[in-house]
Amino acid sequence: MMVKHFESREAFYKFLKERLGVFFREAYDRSFEGIFHVIYLKREEADPNLLFPLAKQACLHTFYGEGGFVLCGSESKIKELCSFLVKEDRSLAFRILQSLQNFRKRSFKIQYNQKILPLGIKTAIMGVLNLTPDSFSDGGLYIEPSQAIKRVLQMAEEGTDIIDIGGESTRPGSQRISAEEELRRIMPVLKEIRKELPKTWISIDTYKAKVAEVCLQEGADMINDISGGTFDPNIYKVVAKYNCPYVITHIKGRPETWKEIPIVYEEVMEEILSWFNERLKELQTTGYKGQAILDPGIGFGKLPEHNVEILKRFEELRLFGLPLLVGVSRKSFIGIVMEGLLKKKTEPVERLYGSLGALAPAVMKGAHIVRVHDVKETREFLALLDTIRTYDEF
Repeated sequence: MMVKHFESREAFYKFLKERLGVFFREAYDRSFEGIFHVIYLKREEADPNLLFPLAKQACLHTFYGEGGFVLCGSESKIKELCSFLVKEDRSLAFRILQSLQNFRKRSFKIQYNQKILPLGIKTAIMGVLNLTPDSFSDGGLYIEPSQAIKRVLQMAEEGTDIIDIGGESTRPGSQRISAEEELRRIMPVLKEIRKELPKTWISIDTYKAKVAEVCLQEGADMINDISGGTFDPNIYKVVAKYNCPYVITHIKGRPETWKEIPIVYEEVMEEILSWFNERLKELQTTGYKGQAILDPGIGFGKLPEHNVEILKRFEELRLFGLPLLVGVSRKSFIGIVMEGLLKKKTEPVERLYGSLGALAPAVMKGAHIVRVHDVKETREFLALLDTIRTYDEF
C-alpha cells in the first residue's frame, strides 16, 4: 500500500501510464482527477443558493460559514462545476477556471533589452549588491565603485543570473535618502557593469520613479520595488513607459517606523493576495505590457511567525500566474529562529545555512527567482534542489 499526493497533472498522468497501464489518451483526459484543491471564496463573491446545488451536482464537498465558502474536490470536478456555473454566473465560472490555470503554470520567460531569462526548470539567482553605508548585512563594503565592480565580477563568475543594485538601505529603522544621493551611488557602478557584463541582467532596487527612469535609460533591465508602487506611485508610469520587468514586493508600513508601530495581520497570506490583486489592477491602468514579478516581502513589515507562514504556504502565490521571487538571505527572522532553537546568536553573515533552509520550501513550492548574498553556495544548493523539484516533470 502507498498513500500518494500529486501536485501536478503531469505527475498523475505519468503514474496512470506507468503503474496502471492506462492508455495514453485516457490518462491524459482523466489526469485532472488526481489533483485535489480547496477553493475559498468570500461571502460577497458568490450566492450560496446558486453555488451549493451546482457543487453538489458536481460531487464537490462544500462548507459555508460567516467567513465565506469552501469547495473541495478534484480539479476535474471543479471544472465540471464551472461547466454548470457558466450558465448562471459566467464571471465567477471564468474566475475559478482562470485561477486553476494560473495555479498550474510553472514556467515563464522574461525578455528585455535583447536578453531572455527562462524561469521554471532552473531557479534564477539574483545577487545582492548594496552600495550603501548602512545595509543590515553588507553596509559599507561596496561604497567604492572599484570594490563594487570587483564583487559583481565575482558574483558573475559564481553563476548569478541577475545583479540587483541597491543605493538605499531599507533595513528596519533606516532613513530615506534623496533620489539624487541614490543615483550618485548607483550610476558609476551601473555604467561600468553594463560595459563589463553586457549580457548580465541588471536590476535596480529602488522605489523612486526618478531613479528607476534614469537607470533604465542607462541600460538597466529590471526594477525591484520594495514598496510595490506605494511609496512613489509615479514609478508605475515609468515601468509602463519602458515595459521592463518589474518586481512588486508586498510591504506593510515603512522601514523607518517598523520598530515603533505594532505589526498586525488578521490573516497574513490572505492580506498579501488581496494587496497584490489591488496593485496589479492599478498597474494595468497605466497600460503596462511588461512582465510583473511578485515578491511576498519576507521581513518587510512581518514578524518571524508571518515569515515562516508565508514560506510554508508559498504555493498560494501561484494564484496570479506570474513569476515569483523570494528574498530571505541573512534576514533577522532566521537569526531569531536559530537563537530560539539552537541557543546561538548569529550575525547576518553567519546565517548562510539558515538562509538556505528558508529558501528550500519557497523553491519547492514555486519560487522562480531567489535574491541572495551568497551566490556560490546558493547555486550549489539549488543544483540539487532543482533536480529533485523538476525530476520527470519537464
